[in-house]
Amino acid sequence: MLSLFTEGRAKFYASPQQQASAKTPVFYNPVMKLNRDIAVYVAGRLKPKQICLGMEASGVRAIRFALEASLSGITANDASPVAVEAMKKNIELNNAEDAISVQNKDIKKLLSEGEAYDYIDIDPFGTPVYYAEPAIQALSENGVLAVTATDTSCLCGRFVKACIKKYSSRPLDNEFCKETGLRILIWKMQELGSKHGRALFPVFGHSSNHYIRAYMQACNNKGAVEQMKAQQGFILYCHKCLGRRVSVAPEGHCCGADMDYAGLLWLGSIWDESLVDGFTLIRHIAEESAINVPWHFDTHKIAKMLAVPAVRHDVLIDSLHAKGFKASRTHFKPEGVKTDAMISDFVPIFRQ
Repeated sequence: MLSLFTEGRAKFYASPQQQASAKTPVFYNPVMKLNRDIAVYVAGRLKPKQICLGMEASGVRAIRFALEASLSGITANDASPVAVEAMKKNIELNNAEDAISVQNKDIKKLLSEGEAYDYIDIDPFGTPVYYAEPAIQALSENGVLAVTATDTSCLCGRFVKACIKKYSSRPLDNEFCKETGLRILIWKMQELGSKHGRALFPVFGHSSNHYIRAYMQACNNKGAVEQMKAQQGFILYCHKCLGRRVSVAPEGHCCGADMDYAGLLWLGSIWDESLVDGFTLIRHIAEESAINVPWHFDTHKIAKMLAVPAVRHDVLIDSLHAKGFKASRTHFKPEGVKTDAMISDFVPIFRQ
């Protein structure tokens, strides 16, 4: 039995169950509404002509693309025949037949049929790695690949071996683990793209609830792959003093011991200025996007290390600004501050 839902401007029928299973092919997860809100925002700004939404279930993302972003040329696909029948009815319910065509295929097969897409969305349960390579190959010259990863315990450092196996990269279980997870996800997509001579540069990304999301634009210009690789590397981290630095190799020393490390991963900017200008769906992204460092600091963790009370965020940010540093809150962590200052610059502020 399917229930009627409303999300954005879309009305649709889907399973009311909260957990997906083989018995719920027309799965709808209201927790992922923000994921779709941002996808509608990004796609609406980019205005792609040919769109592939590879794992649509109820079709809500496709319907919202058509109704809220005025997009057409949308291919909405799902491998489940039951989901596809429900999707067709939902599209008709919203009078979106002219904008959306429906496919019932394995996503890898669909992406391997030779069609070039300006925007491809891969939103699986778990890792998107298994679907990424055909998606990258199916992108148009400047197409955008959007991927979701829900295996955050892997990407954020709880299961190190699993992350190395899936993503060919070592995570870090520390205060900026979610940002590291996003940067590993971006790097893995870039690694797969470089096999085919395609560079992928992130234009937007976020960590929300139980998932990580990245949007990357393809570039086939001569030298683009080398330019991309020049912004990849390792982050070295000291668990004792909270010091960190970027490196071309996974080795370094601090406080008399070897430093922990994350990588390989993307070290460059995550957000394109044109997409964060006016963005309000997640607090702090617009401000932190202007600070191009691959980490942030946890004010509570610094206070604990120094055995002093925590400093209020506004006071800390004002103090860092007064010293000539960039600084802002970060969406990755409520206690976090993103800044180009280093840990030694925090000490006098916390101890004053």
